[in-house]
Amino acid sequence: MTKHVIDKPKDRSAIKTREYARLEREGGLHRSVRRLHARSLGARGATRLRQFLRIERGHEA
Repeated sequence: MTKHVIDKPKDRSAIKTREYARLEREGGLHRSVRRLHARSLGARGATRLRQFLRIERGHEA
């Protein structure tokens, strides 16, 4: 016997995406992400950041 025309699985991808986004929003930042944001850049990281910002602003060497 063949399946009926309306016997198709429902597309629940939009519902799943919405629920995953809700869980992420409610969960907040993960502990390891907070640690990375709180970590200091150090001398080398600060220099690199300064150079990236200089390039972004359009200043050439």
